[in-house]
Amino acid sequence: MADVPGPAFDVQRYATPGRPVGLRAVDIGADAVLRLPAMIRAIATAPAGRTVVLSDAVPKKRLGEEAAALVTSLLSGASGAGDVHRVTVAEGAGGVHADERTVAAAAAAATGASVIVTVGSGTVADIGKAVTSRLREPAHVVVQTALSVNGYADDQSVLLIDGVKRTTPTRWPDGLIADTQLLAEAPLPLNLAGVGDLLAMFTAPADWRIAWLLGMDDRYAEDVVAMVREHGPAVLRAAPLLREADAGAIELMAKTLTLSGVGMGLAGTTAPASGAEHTVSHLLEMAAARQGRRSAYHGAQVGAAAVLAALVWRHVRQRVRAGVRLMRCPSEDQMRPAVRQAFSSLDPSGAMAEECWRGYQRKLARWRERHGDADQLDPAHLDDAARLLEEPAVLRAALRRSGAPARMAQLDPPVDAQTARWALANCHLMRDRFTVVDLACLLGVWEPADVDAVLAAAGIAGPGL
Repeated sequence: MADVPGPAFDVQRYATPGRPVGLRAVDIGADAVLRLPAMIRAIATAPAGRTVVLSDAVPKKRLGEEAAALVTSLLSGASGAGDVHRVTVAEGAGGVHADERTVAAAAAAATGASVIVTVGSGTVADIGKAVTSRLREPAHVVVQTALSVNGYADDQSVLLIDGVKRTTPTRWPDGLIADTQLLAEAPLPLNLAGVGDLLAMFTAPADWRIAWLLGMDDRYAEDVVAMVREHGPAVLRAAPLLREADAGAIELMAKTLTLSGVGMGLAGTTAPASGAEHTVSHLLEMAAARQGRRSAYHGAQVGAAAVLAALVWRHVRQRVRAGVRLMRCPSEDQMRPAVRQAFSSLDPSGAMAEECWRGYQRKLARWRERHGDADQLDPAHLDDAARLLEEPAVLRAALRRSGAPARMAQLDPPVDAQTARWALANCHLMRDRFTVVDLACLLGVWEPADVDAVLAAAGIAGPGL
C-alpha cells in the first residue's frame, strides 16, 4: 500500500478560532486499543470515580478476545480508572436503535460516571454521544469497532424521533481509538459499508453547494469539502484491498472516515457528507424499523443510493440543458397532504408524517422567502455545483471493485424495486435539507415519469415502468 498515501490524523490542525474541534485525541493504528488507558489519563479532567464501558450485545473480537471485555480488562487494571462497569444498550426489533427510550435507559445506567468508553459501530457511537451530551460531565472515548460510517468523530448523532431519522446536535467525543487489528476482524460487509458511506463525498458536496448558491444553506465551506475530497482517489484505490484485510487500506479508511466526521463537526451540519443519498438510506431504515425487520448496513445503502443521487443530478442537468429554467414553489396546501401520503403507510397515526412535515415546512418557507412563488435558475449555478460530482458509472464501478453492493437489489437484505422507488421519490420530504431532488421538484422534473427514468438508468424496474 506504499502508493496509497494516508491523511494525517492530527485533527486539531483543522481547527480555527471560530471553528473548534472538540475531538482532542485520536489514535489510529496498530495496538491503538492497548493505549486506551493512557488516552483517558491524558484527556480526563478529574480522577475517575466510575468508568462505564458502553456497548451492545453483539460480540466484536480482537485476537480472540471480545472487544468490550478487553476494554473493561484494560481499564480495570489501569491506575486511576476507578470502578469499571459494563452497560449494554438495549436491542429492539431489527437490532439496536438510537431512539429516546434506548438513550434514556443507557443514560440512567451510566449516571455518575466520570468516564464513558463507548465500544461499537455507528449506532452505538451515536448513543454514546447522546448519553454523554445528556450527562454533560463524563469524558468520552469512542473505541471504533468497524469501518462502517463517518459518524464516530463528530458532535452529532442520528436519532429516531417519532420514527424519523434526525441528525441531532450531541457532543464531540473527547477521544477516538481505531485499532487496525480490531477493525480488520470486523465483518467484511460492515467494513465495506464504510466505502459506501465515503462515496457520499462525490455527491453530497454538490447538494450542499447548490443549496448555498440558491440561498438555502449559509454554511458552505470549500475547505471542509476539500479536506476529505482530496483523499477520494486514495480511498477508491484502497477499497478493494479491504477484502484482504490490508493494514494500510484499513488505516487509510479509518483516517478518512475520521476526517469526514470532523468536517461535519466543523461545518455544524452533516451536509458536507450527507445529501440526497443519505435521505434515501434514512427512508429505507425508517421503513425497516417500522416493519420490525433488519435493514442493510447504513453505509452500504448510502453507496448504492449515491449512484442514484448522481443519476438524479444527470437527469436535472439534462433537463436544464434542454431549456427548463423556471422554479415554482409549491404551496403548503399542496405539499402537506403529499408528505402525509408519503409516510402514512409506515405510520397510520400520522406522527411520522408530522415530524417530516415540520422539517419540510421550514425548507418550503425558506425557499419562498428567498425566491417567492417562482424564480429562474441560473444554469451557471448548476455547473458550479456539478464540478463536485463524480459520474454514476465511476461510483458503481468503485463499489463493484471493492465488493460492496452497487445496486439496491444487492443489499443484504435486498431492497425491492417498489421500496427503492418510494424512497427515491419521497426522500426530499423527510427533512430540512435542500438537495438535488428538491431542485428537481421545483423545476417540475420530478414527476413519476422522471423518477422512473432515473430508476431505469439505475437498472431498477419500478412499478411505473
